[in-house]
Amino acid sequence: MTSWSGPTTRYQNIASPYLTLNQDMSKLSELRMAAQPVGEPGYAWQRVNRVVWRGHLKELSLAGKSQTLLLSHSACVSEGDSVYVGKDGAWVACVNGHVQILPIYWAKESLAVGNLHLEFVIKEITEADEFAAYRALTEFHYRGHTLFGRTAKLIVRSFHPSYPQVIGYVELAMPFYMNKARAAILNAPFQANGTKWERWDMATLRRYIHVMVRVARCVVYPEFRGLGLGQILIRHAAEFGRHRWQVAGLKPYFLEISADMLKFVPFAQRAGMVFVGETEGNLTRVAEDMSYLLRNRTRVKKGDIVKEEACGIVDQQVARMDRAARLMKREGWTPTELKVRLERLSSNSVLRDFDLFHEIVSLPKPTYMQGLLPEAQSFLEERVRKLAPRNGSFQPSYSLDPISDPIDLNGVSVVWRSRVRRTTKTHAVQQAFGISPDEFSHTVLRGLSLRIGPGEVVLVTGPSGSGKTTLLRLFVPGQQFEVSGSLKRPANLRAGFFNPIQSSKALIELFDGRDVRSALHLLGLVGLSDAFVYLKRFAELSNGQQYRAMLARLIASGCNVWVADELCANLDTVTANVVADRLQQIARQLRAVLIVASSQADVFVKALRPDHVVQLTTAWEHRVVEGRDFIRMLGQGYRRFAVPQVSVSPLCLGQIHTGQRTSVTLNGRLTVEKGLLVLAAKDNSEPVRVMNVRHTRVGELACADEGRENLSGRGDLKRAFHNCHPRLRSDSWVTIITFRQLSHHVPGMGQ
Repeated sequence: MTSWSGPTTRYQNIASPYLTLNQDMSKLSELRMAAQPVGEPGYAWQRVNRVVWRGHLKELSLAGKSQTLLLSHSACVSEGDSVYVGKDGAWVACVNGHVQILPIYWAKESLAVGNLHLEFVIKEITEADEFAAYRALTEFHYRGHTLFGRTAKLIVRSFHPSYPQVIGYVELAMPFYMNKARAAILNAPFQANGTKWERWDMATLRRYIHVMVRVARCVVYPEFRGLGLGQILIRHAAEFGRHRWQVAGLKPYFLEISADMLKFVPFAQRAGMVFVGETEGNLTRVAEDMSYLLRNRTRVKKGDIVKEEACGIVDQQVARMDRAARLMKREGWTPTELKVRLERLSSNSVLRDFDLFHEIVSLPKPTYMQGLLPEAQSFLEERVRKLAPRNGSFQPSYSLDPISDPIDLNGVSVVWRSRVRRTTKTHAVQQAFGISPDEFSHTVLRGLSLRIGPGEVVLVTGPSGSGKTTLLRLFVPGQQFEVSGSLKRPANLRAGFFNPIQSSKALIELFDGRDVRSALHLLGLVGLSDAFVYLKRFAELSNGQQYRAMLARLIASGCNVWVADELCANLDTVTANVVADRLQQIARQLRAVLIVASSQADVFVKALRPDHVVQLTTAWEHRVVEGRDFIRMLGQGYRRFAVPQVSVSPLCLGQIHTGQRTSVTLNGRLTVEKGLLVLAAKDNSEPVRVMNVRHTRVGELACADEGRENLSGRGDLKRAFHNCHPRLRSDSWVTIITFRQLSHHVPGMGQ
């Protein structure tokens, strides 16, 4: 039985062109069905007596059992729950089914961009270093803001040596008690798996609030923005919620997300979620709410008032009350002065007063939902058709005035002429080398013909000194050099270079004439979608972010020819491919001409996908080829950063899965690093944590090397090893990998 708990279906119509789902995913539905508890003889549901947190893990003690279960941080189980432990996993009983807590949730995913193939693992946190990385990423993005109630986290493990081991995560949480958009959608007869209601009134809300699970956070490392990782995480959040989330004995039927960022970066919609409306926010009532809570602060703290089972809303309101009290103390305001200031707020003034009130005021947020069951998804789609909620967070349609005619070069030659002032030193050079000290000329390009239409991408490549920069300057009127041949530029050509932005303003302030919403949309379009990036100066951005900011400025300026010299020269391989891909996509979308030069274009050319390539060598030698032919000449050249994986026998994997084996012996001297490793056999696989790697001869093996309790001596070892490796001699080298399971399945429990 596999421990893989990834998606059970192949996802279609994904907006991102980078997503490549693992080939084994279509088989997981049958595997999961085979693993469901069916009340086998000798197995019973056990009550959870105690849950003890062990750092990033939680330990369960079951009634009548001396042993315990050690689970991931995200396992949805509490004291008093009923747990079933079988040979293939563990489950928690719910009113409307059961949810899985063992083995851990994990899946392989991959992204292909340019000549890169990047593999990732999406998984629950099982290791201390993963938990530390998650906390560091959270602190970077949320500055200590914590979530209330039950949460579950899925991280993205990277295996690229230049990037952090955790490059993103999605966090599920309990739903907010009140959501006007959600309430309108659910206010109709619904039935699924024994759960039903006629209308979504207060009684139904109190009873069935936990049929919702909320995506509270979706974080992607800045350099990986725009690749579709956010969409991947949303899909895994849905899969985890469908099979592994429960609160108060209720499995969820709907996944929801509400966030301001969805106004500008619609990754939830691209992942298949449906817009259902906007939250109400508290702008119209915040003054009255804070005034009431502050007047009754002592009673609120005691729980005498505002104590409905509000799924986080009480904690949220109390937190806002405490922030308001601190603000009053810091600013020296009376309660009346605070109320007056809050009453004067509007959606526009909130932006000006954000520093004061951002932790107290909540503006309306778009809400997206997804059904986790076919019945729930059908219900949701029907309600959206009927109510037709209007999405006010429109996507501005950016457009440029494309060049009216092609740029046409026919037999173009370029000559630089330079006058030299006569001095003692220049005269000495003239005498020594026999050249004129007054004027000399240098031919840079000779006989170049090229035709470029709107929306086309041109790559100019060649060694230093081959004339790349000169050729780029041909496309910008007013350059000081001598041109012969025919050079036709359209009358409406507006060329702009990718030049550093010389400004000390915050990035969000650099786009004159655009309101905040349009500026945020523009930055999201080029792949800048982080709140702290918006507030940084250009010089404070990473090199990859600077390219994106320069692109945003070119779009805002209306230039229809974009020129970049030595594109991506200061970027690492991953960022270079991401930047090149984003540039060509947007250029084609807006029908701008993109012309770039590089002496190392092989790093990113597959991501750039040029229509034409100009290969320069010397002034008298060049070649113009089609982009696809140039890429073909370079060969495949894929650079693969894969999830570490080794193959074992199906029998061996079965013993590993049930905890009977803690090491494997492989043929040859293999290089295996400590840390996460996938052991695979046919359609099944198991993630483990490598603790030790040793190389030895077959004749020097000991029973402990096999990591199996059922071997009593060297005779048993010899027979067992010969069955697995019949062709190895006693002097053959083998690699012994000792590991521990990530799922912490406890031998003997439930047996």
